Amino acid sequence: MRQHPLRTLGAVLLVAAFASLSGASPASASTASGTSSLDFWWDKYGVDAAHSQGITGRGVKVAVLEEQINPTLPVFEGRNLRISDKAVCKDHPSMTSTSTDKGTRHGTTMTALLIGNGTGAGGIRGIAPDAEVTFYGYGPDDRSCYPDIATDADMTAWGYGVKLAVDDGAKIIYTAIGMERREADAPAIAYAIARGVALVSATANPSAADALGAPITDGAVVAVSAIGSDGALQTSEDGSPWVIPHTTVVAGGNRFPEIGTESGWDQSTTATGSSNASPVVAGMLALAAQKYPGSTGNQLVQAMLATTNGERHEPSRTEDGFGYGAAWLPTLLSVDPTTFPDETPLMNKSAGFPTAGQIAAAKTDGFVATEQGRSFDQYADDSAPNSFDPSTLLMWAVVGIVALILVAVIITVVIIVAQRSKARKGTSP
Repeated sequence: MRQHPLRTLGAVLLVAAFASLSGASPASASTASGTSSLDFWWDKYGVDAAHSQGITGRGVKVAVLEEQINPTLPVFEGRNLRISDKAVCKDHPSMTSTSTDKGTRHGTTMTALLIGNGTGAGGIRGIAPDAEVTFYGYGPDDRSCYPDIATDADMTAWGYGVKLAVDDGAKIIYTAIGMERREADAPAIAYAIARGVALVSATANPSAADALGAPITDGAVVAVSAIGSDGALQTSEDGSPWVIPHTTVVAGGNRFPEIGTESGWDQSTTATGSSNASPVVAGMLALAAQKYPGSTGNQLVQAMLATTNGERHEPSRTEDGFGYGAAWLPTLLSVDPTTFPDETPLMNKSAGFPTAGQIAAAKTDGFVATEQGRSFDQYADDSAPNSFDPSTLLMWAVVGIVALILVAVIITVVIIVAQRSKARKGTSP
């Protein structure tokens, strides 16, 4: 990847924010253990201060879309964790596992970063420990996932998982699993926006084969990239900053604890990546949703973009991989989201869907899956009345007249033949 300069507006503002708000040495934090790194960020974000004020995510429904989870671990004891009873993938409905495979460790860690109680391997303390979490699993990562829905086989597991979570009343939905981008997901995304749900997804890491797939390119989705304790992005193989142009905000994600190893659940290691940043941002939104219960997902996102880098400002986006800047909990909690418009500021994504018309239709009609064989263009204007095409009526009228003429001719021929036959019989000896 071509060398990308760090001294852009986003990077400068972020470094300034860290310089003014940081009390600990970033250098010492970057070499610390996973638990110490998490403590560093929780201190930066004022997480403990928010919890001491009773802002813990209580009463806020959050959906996690991952592969599998081990809900029996000590880290989830006493937490409000529910496993969905609706299968996302029809071919492998099991969402839980005690196996220490990569997918289960990942899903377990992503959930613990939101509601973990600080016990067990990794000692993860969740950012919104009292949130009401429902886990929707895609199943083992070594098999394809086909959504369990008969009306639209082209929808991805992400799209169908969003639909299920909205049906269950989720306020915030987050994932750290990339998907192929499909237009058939548009009704589910529109449904979420129409119901006031915030959508959060991690961006791709440097090792990813597809850096610009779904969900981050879908409209309204908050795309989160990871930064280190020094405020810098991840780096590519050549040492240059790993820049995802679709990034909405950045958040801490380097050297976080990961629950379990291939050897067992009683061990822990550290992991760096945008995956860690996704539950961090989702947790911030959950805390804000509890403090301001009348806010919609759109308004929560609006408030977050206007309070990045530790200050209140007019949202301004850069293309340097930092997006609107670093999501910052203290300033987010200081602003009432209901003062912002109830509309998503993230419609100009490369996917091109959902459209404003689809969102408007979802507000009145709810979720309506695309029919098999219908094009996306046909679905996009469902709110408009069916147009009348006079040429079609004329064509069928001509066909009908021709058919009547043919029937009349046949009847005439039959009558003539019958009369002649009678005449012949009357003159015979």
